[in-house]
Amino acid sequence: MGSQRRTLSFWRRLGGVVRARRNRLIFLLPFFLVACGAQSCASCSAPMPPQQTPAALVLPGAVQLRLTQHGFDVIAAHIVGLMKAVLGSNADGVAVLNPAKLLGMQQITFATGLGLFSGKASVRDLILTLDLKSLQVTLVDPSNPARIRVALDHARVGVDQGIVSGSANFAGISSDAACHLVNGLDVGQPTAHMLTVSANIDLTLAVDAAGKLAVKVAVDQPVLHDVGFGLTKDCALQECTDQVLFEDPCLECNLCATGQLASDALGAFKAAFQPILSDMLTLFGNLLIPQLLAASINGRPLDLEMPLDLKAILAPASPQLVSLLGPSGPLYLRGQPAPDAFEVKNQGLEMHFAGATFAKADPCVAQAGADDTPVFAQMKVSSPPQLPATMVHLAADGTPTLQSIDLALQLHHGLVEEALWSVQRSGMMCISLDSRDLWTLSGGRLLLPVAVADLALPGIRQLAKDNAAIRVETMPSARPEDVPEVTLHPTAEGGVHIDAAIHSFEIRVAVQVRGRWLTILELQADIALGVDAAIHGDQLLITVTKVQPGAIVVTEQSLLPHADVSGLLPVVAQAAVALLFAKPLAFGMDIQSVLGQVLALPVNAKVIGLQAVGGGDWLSLGVTLDDPNSSPGGGAP
Repeated sequence: MGSQRRTLSFWRRLGGVVRARRNRLIFLLPFFLVACGAQSCASCSAPMPPQQTPAALVLPGAVQLRLTQHGFDVIAAHIVGLMKAVLGSNADGVAVLNPAKLLGMQQITFATGLGLFSGKASVRDLILTLDLKSLQVTLVDPSNPARIRVALDHARVGVDQGIVSGSANFAGISSDAACHLVNGLDVGQPTAHMLTVSANIDLTLAVDAAGKLAVKVAVDQPVLHDVGFGLTKDCALQECTDQVLFEDPCLECNLCATGQLASDALGAFKAAFQPILSDMLTLFGNLLIPQLLAASINGRPLDLEMPLDLKAILAPASPQLVSLLGPSGPLYLRGQPAPDAFEVKNQGLEMHFAGATFAKADPCVAQAGADDTPVFAQMKVSSPPQLPATMVHLAADGTPTLQSIDLALQLHHGLVEEALWSVQRSGMMCISLDSRDLWTLSGGRLLLPVAVADLALPGIRQLAKDNAAIRVETMPSARPEDVPEVTLHPTAEGGVHIDAAIHSFEIRVAVQVRGRWLTILELQADIALGVDAAIHGDQLLITVTKVQPGAIVVTEQSLLPHADVSGLLPVVAQAAVALLFAKPLAFGMDIQSVLGQVLALPVNAKVIGLQAVGGGDWLSLGVTLDDPNSSPGGGAP
């Protein structure tokens, strides 16, 4: 029960970080789908600290994100609601276009007149409505850089308010006049409007030379299919209150009741409104992407770095393991969009990132190499494989089902190698374990004093008392030439098996003699590590299946010349696996709250599985996306 209370959701903790920093983290999302930290944001408005990760560690193209057309449709389904929130809407729930507010345009002038209005005529105080029901958002396939097309097909544009004014002649009297502009099509119906328009808005996604998001908006010339409007009289308008002689002051404004403007001015009206609608639709496009991506990424470089507390990540899953780990510093995650970061092909939006993980070398590690090792910079990253359409999902009880993928994260295995090398450098693997620690970890079931160790290390009883404690210390190598090797393999059960070869792992054995530690054995060994990772239900399960020493080199054995190190180490390693990893490390996968905070959209998201793809070069994580409003019982928005 106590363990359950201590177990916190891996992804809920990440949700807290994203809620605090979502304006900076949208392009680090690929990393946060597989890792999190327990940090909080004390001052999110403060400038980002200087980056720690050396440029040589950044692997081009090592992180790929792919959104299928269906996944894109789920997100695009909320664009109408987003734009209504930005533009505003009237009492009927129709989006409002205010030229004065959007374009700074106080009036529309017709230099050649407008129907019965001769000379200089104008429209002022104009507010239009735009029915977005016909709006369609699609990916332009193929396109590089990626293009998103927002299409309006015979969208109804109505008049919410507007005043037409100018010089007019009525009943032989010439003076200023004005009328209210009203809808002339489908009058008296909920669909009443002034004109219909068709247009394509193409949004091109790119990254500029400064590493910032660049969205280029191109609008086809709007096509006005039909125009129909009416005029209504209002003698309170200022143009209708003047008087030339002794006539009724509102005489000239009686032309509002003739409706002749609708037939006399269509050509001029279309010519004036086409560029205005084009400008407003361009603004519409410029508002769309920032609003969809939390609005605050514009103007910020997208080359971002985030420190993670590795112990905080592991603590909920295994407090015992964390108590053994060395004093590690933070692991830095760096995400950097490629110049061609966004591309549409094979009916999906692909996002290409350079990625890196890095940790400063702790003093405990053996022979720490240079931070900017060229090993990773020289690594060739193979082209990512095509996203599989489906992936096996294991229920909590292990029952497999085949599910479609909407969003896939793909990491090159070189990034996994770099992460493991960074963990070695961080000091986390600098473990010191003595007899007392072993007794505590095993709950009093395992005791290893000198009297017991003498069976495996003949001669140790001649150096210390039978009840003396023994200590084992480990120190990983952080030299560039000792970078670990990682291979990925698919599993039949639906998951991935990771084999890692850790080189030049130093191990020291000491015995307590008269209150001091006496080193009796020093050696180096390569370690073969085996790990299984799979999604079960809503949890990520990580199981350590193997810790196998190999290529053992004894550097100090003078005090125990008869010790059988090659036979002892495998037994000790398997005992450590049985003790520390008897149960899989389990992490909750609450990705829905993560995407919800990043995109600020009500999207149902679920991680369904892990796979090794591309011949084992890539690790792929699959996510399904659904619109809660379109799910059974959800109803339409």
